[in-house]
Amino acid sequence: MDAQQLVSLSVVVDPPGDPVANMAADQSLLQMLRSGSASAILRIYQWNRPAVSIGRRQLAEDLPPSFLQAQPLLVRRPTGGGAVMHRLDELTYALAVSREASPRKIPLRDIVGALHRCLRQELIRRRDVSAEDLSIVERDFSGPATLCFSAPVRGDLMFQGRKVAGAALRVWREAILIQGSIQGLPVRQDQMREALRSAIQRTLNAS
Repeated sequence: MDAQQLVSLSVVVDPPGDPVANMAADQSLLQMLRSGSASAILRIYQWNRPAVSIGRRQLAEDLPPSFLQAQPLLVRRPTGGGAVMHRLDELTYALAVSREASPRKIPLRDIVGALHRCLRQELIRRRDVSAEDLSIVERDFSGPATLCFSAPVRGDLMFQGRKVAGAALRVWREAILIQGSIQGLPVRQDQMREALRSAIQRTLNAS
């Protein structure tokens, strides 16, 4: 891919926000794409209170009672996947990409895994985490599929055998939206933001 074809990534870093407002802001990235203001937009943010986000087709009553015993606020994601208990110290992101700017050589089903592989490489290259501690899931495991971080799937990022990064993707005719959560990695927020930005840029410009 030559310089003229490189995808330009617009990055927005928001302060910790209200859970409902966070989901609305992620959804609004699609409108920004449709307006032509950018072809790829990355929003990085945190939460101002603990909350549980559930996939767009998920039923709250299917969640284990123990998961909801603290009566967290429930919000629905525009993407799919299992429920995520969002923590105040996690890094959450949403990536909206026009179909024209999506990686041509990566099948849509493999984009999240490709992103996590690039993120692993970035964290290792920057010496934020050792190569021995980080791995990529190569096959689906059995587990409670209703809970995202209890059910590693192919392409997820693991730290010392525990899932630390998962994401869900939704495809429209003109765009794709990825919503991801990174939690439990011993990396400073500023370092993680930069590693994520670089990993996504590399993924979008994969040749």
